[in-house]
Amino acid sequence: MAGKIIFYFDFASPYAYFALDRIEEIGKAAGREVEWRPVLIWAIFRALGIATPTDVEAKRDYMFADMKRSAEFFGMPYTHPAKMPASAHLATRLYLTVADRDPTLARLLGRAIFDAFFRDDRDITDKTVVTAIAAESGMDAETAEHGMNGPRGRELLATAIEQGVVDGVIGSPFFIVDGEKFFGADRLPQIGWRLGHGRL
Repeated sequence: MAGKIIFYFDFASPYAYFALDRIEEIGKAAGREVEWRPVLIWAIFRALGIATPTDVEAKRDYMFADMKRSAEFFGMPYTHPAKMPASAHLATRLYLTVADRDPTLARLLGRAIFDAFFRDDRDITDKTVVTAIAAESGMDAETAEHGMNGPRGRELLATAIEQGVVDGVIGSPFFIVDGEKFFGADRLPQIGWRLGHGRL
């Protein structure tokens, strides 16, 4: 059986949002399952001792302009979030807790989180907002609270970040295909090429 496509991402990354459907299409065409691994990229950068791109004004200005341009290129509905950069730790803990017992529901929740932040400009750093997104995905408030702030969610997120560091994640989205690493939504064509044609 062909190995999974490992898909590392941050819910606060617009480039992961742009890549979401396309990596699934590539995986389906190649007969590969896509394994979602949400992390906090800022936490990985901190573990590596490097600054985030948005810490540098010139890079931040370029990236904010590129996000809007990339949304047009990928044909994705996009509203630049008022709160950017943002830490998606609440949403990520919730996702990981749900995925631990119900991967199908977690996928629905994950897409809802991305849409809420990048399409509707809802603040996913706000517990009330994440609770509402969870409710729209079929979860009750108690389940959402446990996922966001309970020990299991914290444990799963810490483990995911540690694994991301081990796997050499350097940004979002980050893909691993048969041990080969690809960083960025602009590498999607290379992933499709690699899975379709092998090495030249």
